Amino acid sequence: MIKRFRIKGVRFTFTIARTQKVIGVNSQLDDGTHILMWDFDEVPLEDVRIELRKVQTRYLLSDIYLLRTKEPDNYIAYCFTALPWKRAVEILAQTNLVDWNFFKFGVYRGHFTLRVTPKNGRTPRLVEVLGGFELANCEVADLMSWVRYETLRR
Repeated sequence: MIKRFRIKGVRFTFTIARTQKVIGVNSQLDDGTHILMWDFDEVPLEDVRIELRKVQTRYLLSDIYLLRTKEPDNYIAYCFTALPWKRAVEILAQTNLVDWNFFKFGVYRGHFTLRVTPKNGRTPRLVEVLGGFELANCEVADLMSWVRYETLRR
């Protein structure tokens, strides 16, 4: 529930919602580069594969790890090709069907964030690895920016 009201040109907003604390990982690495991350909500698996394959081929990316976060059609993906921020944004912008809010808030914050812990009992599960065109230039151990945050229970 959201309640809004104004007093002398100032808007007040109160929200009541069930939330849950989760842990996420940020895309930014210690050297200022970013790994690639994608979030797809309510997109069939085959469509996610097609869109990721398009950008993987266009930009000659390394392996892309595709995980299901919710049945039937919510997915996230990681690619351990470290890139400058502007290039990472360009690649995500070229990915059709990526979740708009994920993209928008990531650009606004200057890094992308994906949840890694369970939400409502659902843990992200690896679906497949899309073989890449080059070797990854970073790995999971290089991810040094983790965050605890609240998300809506759904």
